[in-house]
Amino acid sequence: MRGVTETSAKSPTVEKAKKEGRVLVYGTVEIDEFSGWKQSFEKKYPGIEVEYMRKYVPGTPPPMAKTIMEETEAGKETADAVIVAVPPLLQFKGLNLLASVKQKESAAYPKAVREPQGYWFPIVSIGMVQVYNPRLVKKSELPKTAMDLTDPKWRDAIVTHDLTVGTLGAYWLASLRPIFGEKKWHKFVEGLAKNRPKAYALYDPVVDSVTSGETKLGLTVLLHDFIKAKKAKRDIERLKLKDLPMLMTFNAIARTRAGSHPAAAELMVDFLLSKQGQKMVGSTYLRIPARAGTGAPYSFEKMVGKEKFTPFPNEKVLARSADSISTLARLFAK
Repeated sequence: MRGVTETSAKSPTVEKAKKEGRVLVYGTVEIDEFSGWKQSFEKKYPGIEVEYMRKYVPGTPPPMAKTIMEETEAGKETADAVIVAVPPLLQFKGLNLLASVKQKESAAYPKAVREPQGYWFPIVSIGMVQVYNPRLVKKSELPKTAMDLTDPKWRDAIVTHDLTVGTLGAYWLASLRPIFGEKKWHKFVEGLAKNRPKAYALYDPVVDSVTSGETKLGLTVLLHDFIKAKKAKRDIERLKLKDLPMLMTFNAIARTRAGSHPAAAELMVDFLLSKQGQKMVGSTYLRIPARAGTGAPYSFEKMVGKEKFTPFPNEKVLARSADSISTLARLFAK
């Protein structure tokens, strides 16, 4: 099903949304962060109530997706829209849970970060960076390239997001495959696996592991979590490797097929993609808007300057994703 989102106060979409009266959103954004977005939306569109439920995603299939399928099968109300990182949304799409939407605001976003068929739209940038504990590792000892991480001296000294369940950390590592090339990528992941990296299903423990000294290097740390830890003056510094660019994915919003308030869901998509909505996102503490040029306090330009990033996962990664993810699951399974 396709719909055209329009923002005019008298547009058919707005009129339908007001008749629906509400929109139910499942997401991974913190409740206190989303509350400001909810208030702004409800102020712009009085008469449309937003209900938000925060749910965790890790797993294959994601528990949030299973909830939607179970609620749909039972004839219960389920999410009209979801806000989730792009890698799990690949699974949502594969399970036929998402509706395609034509969205005119998406033209303001670089083609490289768009989902070509309109199944989801980026709203929050999620940079992935590497870090180290400066109390435990001297600058002269730091690895300079990705392959240096396979040196046996880093055995039991590295921490990552769980690489075995096909979620964000696994897609980050899979996304290095076209960057490194086949031979180097296989050599890298096999060498990294031999160094027995510690793994956590959530991202906060990855940062905690490095700052506490449990491990020395962290490979899959979210940019905003790194900045937050630096502001808190914890023991953490960014590790820049010559052959490894900053990879960037996104928290994205998608409309579900089973939701009972499709017009209100499309209005929510339009609102969060608009320049106004993106400035609001980028005014939320350490949330980096996906749209450039908003002038928001936490825009990418203000956070890291002119550094370039590589969006992930891209088409080359997706073409080999099943093989990449199964390879990582085999190598890093305990």
